[in-house]
Amino acid sequence: GVRPVTVTTDLSLIDLPEIAEAPAAPAVFPSPHVPLRRTLVDVLDATVEAHPSARALDTGAARLTYRELADEVAALRAALRGLGIGVGDRVGVRVSSGTAELYLAILGIIAAGAAYVPVDADDPQERAELVFGEAGVCAVIGDELSISLRGTPGNRTERPGPGDDAWIIFTSGSTGDTLGRAG
Repeated sequence: GVRPVTVTTDLSLIDLPEIAEAPAAPAVFPSPHVPLRRTLVDVLDATVEAHPSARALDTGAARLTYRELADEVAALRAALRGLGIGVGDRVGVRVSSGTAELYLAILGIIAAGAAYVPVDADDPQERAELVFGEAGVCAVIGDELSISLRGTPGNRTERPGPGDDAWIIFTSGSTGDTLGRAG
């Protein structure tokens, strides 16, 4: 049975029923299908297909729909691929924060299949050189999406998969890095 429990408050006495503890059961929500493993490129492509006219990027200075964003990303991917940059490569990013070019650089690198390695544009050049050297970047993208080769790209031009690296982040003050996967 239920036994009342008396709780004292500043205002009055309240009788509450005692709550019996139910055995814990795992929450299981069956699904008719298992979601596909997707990359960030797959997610962008699906979003462009579903919402081509929706605003994707608004920096205040630049506004792009998903279709316009995809076209810009495709152009940068083509430029990178033209230099032999693709899956397995690492590309440094040193683009001013808050600009459309920063987002385009990141998405273009990932679309090409390479991993991006960001360094804040305001950081000292010595830090950028250390990070890019440790990461083994083959190119660096700077402001206005300028591309500077720094090594020999791997010439792997297949579409990136869920197991391919998407980014390498060096945290300030650390000696290690954080590696992100595409999916």
